Amino acid sequence: MKGLGFGRCALTGCVATVMLVGCGVLPLSLSKGQDDMPPPMGALGAMPQSLAKSTHENASYLYVGTDEIPGGQRVLIFLRDDLSKGVVDSIRDGVSEPAGLFVDSAGTLYVADDDSSLNDRVTVYAKGGHKPIRVIRGGIECAADVVAGSDGIIYVADPCGTNGQGRVHVFGPASSKQVRLLYPGGAPNSVTLDAQNRLYVGYTVWPHFEGQVKRYRPGTTEGEKLLPKKTVFAIGGIQVDKQGALLVASTLNGTIDVFTGIRKPPSRIIKTGQSYPSRFVLDRRENRIYVSSPFVGSFRADSGSGGKRPNTVVELDYPSGKRLFTLRDSGWFPTGVAVSPSAPF
Repeated sequence: MKGLGFGRCALTGCVATVMLVGCGVLPLSLSKGQDDMPPPMGALGAMPQSLAKSTHENASYLYVGTDEIPGGQRVLIFLRDDLSKGVVDSIRDGVSEPAGLFVDSAGTLYVADDDSSLNDRVTVYAKGGHKPIRVIRGGIECAADVVAGSDGIIYVADPCGTNGQGRVHVFGPASSKQVRLLYPGGAPNSVTLDAQNRLYVGYTVWPHFEGQVKRYRPGTTEGEKLLPKKTVFAIGGIQVDKQGALLVASTLNGTIDVFTGIRKPPSRIIKTGQSYPSRFVLDRRENRIYVSSPFVGSFRADSGSGGKRPNTVVELDYPSGKRLFTLRDSGWFPTGVAVSPSAPF
């Protein structure tokens, strides 16, 4: 287990994560609204192996990376419009401890494989595909997150490094050649882009877990700090909405903070109902947010040791912050999340 980032290496030695889950596997269950838990909807091990393209080619999907379920590490796929159907497909080939996921405008899926080898990679899948069409390697120690720009440039957050100084790997389009490295000044855990193709890097400054985000113009190596000091702790995922607001998962605060001014306090705080929200994604219309809360604990995940709703993915209404749906299972470890179709940038 690595000691940096928020995939399998989340906050080792900190209150947010401790040791591996020692629990038995239960079927995936889904709950609607607040705390009502209907009966299980079927075992994760008994799932279709491929989507019916003719039926679902215009559907919208939720992708969830996980590696603590029957059958091992994979990316699970859900129909966004009907989460109650449970898992409708999965991707296993090439997936190894998926930490961060990203889907581009063409429907291509990028998976940051944080597999504890210190020689990590990003696997790329065509829309609807189950085998990698491209594997990106090259100096990546800990692949925590990935994003691809409209220009084809791929950015990989790598929190591992000496004294908590990680970097972001930048790869050229349609190749695995690394073109440059970015050093934000801490351990980068998350990356995203805005409509102007500007890169945002979320990183943690050790040893106090203080989070910060830097914004980079295309092609540059020096970024601008966006967050006020001592606001976000143990930074998780980051996103930028269509209005330019920056959303940041403050994992130790249990919130998603919304920032609309540079180095200004958050204008809005969204409580996800989870103690440790980590990765999240907005849907294309920005009506919904999907938030994962992975928890690795020494006790059963459903015993309360992981705080509120450990090892869940919640669906929130973005305008109101209301929780609409919860995906949970005591045997899974949900990490990265993505949707298709993705946001328009």
